[in-house]
Amino acid sequence: LTLLFGLASINTLTVISVTRYIKGCHPERGHCISNSSMSVALVLIWVAAFFWSAAPLLGWGSYTDRMYGTCEIDWAKANFSTIYKSYIISIFICCFFLPVTVMVFSYVSIINTVKLSHALTGLGDPTDRQRRIERDVTRVSIVICTAFIIAWSPYAVISIWSAYGHPVPNLTSILASLFAKSASFYNPIIYFGMSSKFRKDIFILFHC
Repeated sequence: LTLLFGLASINTLTVISVTRYIKGCHPERGHCISNSSMSVALVLIWVAAFFWSAAPLLGWGSYTDRMYGTCEIDWAKANFSTIYKSYIISIFICCFFLPVTVMVFSYVSIINTVKLSHALTGLGDPTDRQRRIERDVTRVSIVICTAFIIAWSPYAVISIWSAYGHPVPNLTSILASLFAKSASFYNPIIYFGMSSKFRKDIFILFHC
């Protein structure tokens, strides 16, 4: 369940970055983002998360007790089995490297598009409102990408490190796991604190 919800969170962040990329960089394709397409995206998010978290239960990969109240993927077994190693490498690429690449590409493209549009329309002298919008988009994008990478990179690194037979201290493993699992907690806080549109939508949703 821990892996399932963690992967669902990663997939959700990736889909959010793609939808923002389409809206910000290709507004002519904005019609592609509809209730039906978002429903399909939500289904795919959970199907992918379920696939990767259920695979060890079916023999591709393995879980182990980490002795601090949770079970996680048994990275060390990759030393003794090609099947286990293939699972770890696959989940690292598909569930960490590719999402990070997509998010970085999406947000960098958004930042560049906003700057370019202001350079073309503002003639080098953007208004205060334009500067504020550009600053907010840039800030939120950088914080989201940075927070994701900070949260999940230590866990991904020690996982690959363990998979290739190198010992990892228990405290290091615990801290890396807590860091990764904290992403689901602080991500909504980032949006709420830095996005006025998100706050307005929340207030409308709860009739505040």
